[in-house]
Amino acid sequence: MKREIISDIYDMIRKGIENYRAATDVVTKTDIYDIIEDTFNSLLKVEDDAISVEEVSRCLREAYFERKSPMERTQKQMLEVIIQRGILNTFAKPVRGEVSIESSDDNYGKNVKIRLVGTADRVEDDCVVMFRIVKELPEIPYAEHFMQMNAYLHIFNKEEGVIAYFDNDGNEVEFIVPKNEALYKETIRRVRILHTLLKNGVVPVVEPSNMCSTCPYNELCYYPSEDKERIGFWSRGRWSELRKQGSREEKVW
Repeated sequence: MKREIISDIYDMIRKGIENYRAATDVVTKTDIYDIIEDTFNSLLKVEDDAISVEEVSRCLREAYFERKSPMERTQKQMLEVIIQRGILNTFAKPVRGEVSIESSDDNYGKNVKIRLVGTADRVEDDCVVMFRIVKELPEIPYAEHFMQMNAYLHIFNKEEGVIAYFDNDGNEVEFIVPKNEALYKETIRRVRILHTLLKNGVVPVVEPSNMCSTCPYNELCYYPSEDKERIGFWSRGRWSELRKQGSREEKVW
C-alpha cells in the first residue's frame, strides 16, 4: 500500500512537470546557461586600458582573438573553468595588483600608460603562492606559469614565489621560483606588443606550442602553407613598422 501511494505521488509530480514544460504561456524566469555564461565572462573580463598577466603569458595570438572575436564556448567548457576556479579559491585568498607601463603613442604624439593587471592566489609576507590543477604533474613549472609568477613577484614586490600543482588524483608537487629581471623585461615587451597590435587591429604571429592542438582558435592559425607563410611575414613586418613609429625610450613605472 505504501509503495502504491509513493508511486502515485511520483506520477503526479512527473505529470505536473510535463504539463508545466508544455504550457506555452510559461516563461522561464532564470536561464541557467545565461548564469554560467555571465560567470565565465566575468572571470575573463579585462579593462580596455589594461593587459592581464594571463594574457601576456600565453600565446599573444590567442589573447588577441579573445579580445577581438571570442570563440563561443559550450556549457561544458565554461563549467570546467568555473569549477576549477571554484576549487582553487577554496584555499586561495585572491589579491589583485597592477603596475603601470609607459609606451609611446604616435597617433596622439604622447606617451600612454598601459596597466599590467593580475590576481595572485595568495600573497604572504615573504612570497607569492599560485595554485594550478593539471592532468599530469610536471617535472618543472610550465613556461606560462613561470612567467605569471615572475610578474606577480614584481607586482607585489616579493623575492620568491611558490607554484603548487595538483592532479585529479590529489597528488601535489611544488616549485620555488625566484624573481627574474630578464624575464620581467620580456613580459613588459610582450605587454607593449599586444597593446600595440590590439590598438591597430593587427593579428599577432603564430607562437607554435604543444597547446595549439587544444586551442579554440586552432583553425584560425593553421591554414595552407602559402597563406601561413605570407600572413606570418606580413604580421612580423607590420609589427616592425609599428615598433619603429614608437622609437622613444620607454619606461616602466
